[in-house]
Formats: sequence, structure tokens, C-alpha cells
Amino acid sequence: MERQRAPARPAGGRRPGRSERPAAPEGGRLSARAVFRGGPEGGLRKGRPGPRRPWRAVLVLAVLLAVSLAALRHLDRRRAAAPSPDRRGRASRPGATRAGRHPASQAPGLPRGVTPRDPDWVQAGDGVPRVAIVIDDVGFEAGPALELSRLGLHLTFAILPHQRYTRSLAASLHAAGHEVILHLPMEPLAYPALRPGEGAVSEAMSPTDIALAVARDLDEVPEAVGVNNHMGSRATADPRVMRAVLEVVQRRGLYFLDSRTTRETVGFEMAQTMGIPALERTIFLDDRREASYIEGQVRGLLRKAREEGTAVAIGHPDPVTVEVLKRSVDLLSSDEIRVVPASELVGAPGGGSG
Repeated sequence: MERQRAPARPAGGRRPGRSERPAAPEGGRLSARAVFRGGPEGGLRKGRPGPRRPWRAVLVLAVLLAVSLAALRHLDRRRAAAPSPDRRGRASRPGATRAGRHPASQAPGLPRGVTPRDPDWVQAGDGVPRVAIVIDDVGFEAGPALELSRLGLHLTFAILPHQRYTRSLAASLHAAGHEVILHLPMEPLAYPALRPGEGAVSEAMSPTDIALAVARDLDEVPEAVGVNNHMGSRATADPRVMRAVLEVVQRRGLYFLDSRTTRETVGFEMAQTMGIPALERTIFLDDRREASYIEGQVRGLLRKAREEGTAVAIGHPDPVTVEVLKRSVDLLSSDEIRVVPASELVGAPGGGSG
């Protein structure tokens, strides 16, 4: 509709503003249809009411609302794109998880099936020394291993195949959140006076027989994410034997921990050459079954970790070792050290290859 011209101002008067209402004539009120129609005399006449134009206010409000919504959407997009600070005030890393929770995808540099419980442990972003404590010879009896599993430490349990408690302990320890590996029996120098047990790998075996033995042993411990040697001072020094063992480890996507029962071992170096995630023992906790000796070895483990960043200890589920570790929980749980699964030291400085 075409807009009307503004009426002329009456002499001596003024045009009412938007908020003003026209005064009623003497003797009565304006009818609902009486409006100002500024003719030549500036008087009143009846006619069609002038447009109040309420749509203008509605239009202005609609425009303001649209602009506000667009601004809010822009702010939301900026907040979503910005990294949120973590508890230390740094930008959180993609895929980071809290302790005890596992990321959905496989972490790079770790064996298949192994995921870090806290990325800080793997990346050592806070510089806290880390140690892995591996409990060997698990499977003969259940009590000591279960007692150790309740200490609140992230221990790694190396389970012997074909023993009375092999399957039940592997399942229960894994369910409790502990890392489980196969403790592979291998021929020692003192064989046959010293026997490694059922499922052992020996120098006399062909590569095919070695592969079959390792596969059967691994099938006994399906929860295993790695392998370390039980005894094996003769077998781990033989490149032919170790290659046959490590080929199975590689096919299964596991890591290898060299227990270093002999200085002549080729296990760790060969695993590195083959591209298998690997690490090696730093210290034995309980070569002597004496509390004072084991306590000294625990202190030595922590000292080594402070010097090199990481360290790997191997102990056994013997009563004295269990008692010393129970007394050492506060020390091993302090802010100055972290006990982590062995797999989380694979690829770490001082820990081994990744």
C-alpha cells in the first residue's frame, strides 16, 4: 500500500507524537473510527483509521532475534573448536583418558590388545619415573598371586602354562585389571637336572616344533599380551631357537620381555631387529629370599628408575616377597614414582623398543 503524505500542521498547534493520543472534542469521546485527518482547516472528520503499523515492531524484534541466534551459534562453534585445559592447565591431548579407562582404539607403538590406562604414563609428560613389576612363576598356587593383585598396584603377572591354576588365575587377574603375559618355559643350562616344566622350548627341537609348543602355551593363557622366558639360559642364547619363538610372538601381535637369565641372551636384540615390541629386565627383586635383601632391591629399582626414567623388576609370588611388597605399597604409590604394566614401558626411554 502506498504511504500517505504527512498532514499539514495547524496554525498555532503541533502534530501529536507517536506516543500521544489526540484529545477528544468537547462534549464527548472520539468514536472508534474518529481520527485526525489534517485538512486545510486542521479540523476533525470521520474516516478510515490511519495505519498503526504494528508489523514494524514485529519486524525489528525478528531481526534482533535472528542476529542474536547467529551470534550464539558462532560462539558455540568457537568453544567446540578450542581445546579444553586439563587438570594441569595444559591443553588436553587428543584421545587422552583418565586412569583406569581405556581408549577405544589401539594406542600406537604398543602390542595388539594393549592400551595405556593413562597416556601420561606412556608419554612421561610429567617426568615421573615409572617402573614395571613383573611377578613370575604364577600358576602353581592361587593364594599369593591373588593377595598381590589386591595391593592396588598395576602389577604384571607372568603365568606358566599347563599348571593347576593357569587358566583360572589368568582369567581372574585379567578381570581385576592386571596385565597378563605368558611365562614361556625354556631350556636352562642345567637341563636336565633343572627342568623348566611342561610346554618347554629346547635346543633339540626343530623350528616347527618350537612354533607348535609356543602356540600351545599361548593358547593356555589367551589373556596374554606379551611373553617372557621362564629359565632359558641355554635357549635364549641360541639365535635359531629365539627366531622360532619370536616369529610366533610376532604373528600373535604380542611384545617380548627378555628376563635376561644369561648375559648371552639374544632375545631382546633379535626382537628389536625383527621389529617386535620388546623390553628387558633391569633387576631381580628376590634372588635371595630375605626381607632385608628384597627391600634393598626395591630401593635399587626406584633409584634405577630415577636415573633412567624407567625400570623393570621381576619378582616371585613367595611369602617374603609378598610381605615386602605389601609394606612397600605407600612408597610405590607416592607422587615420585608410578608402577605401570610392563607393556607401557615398551618404546619408553630405558624401557625397550617400540
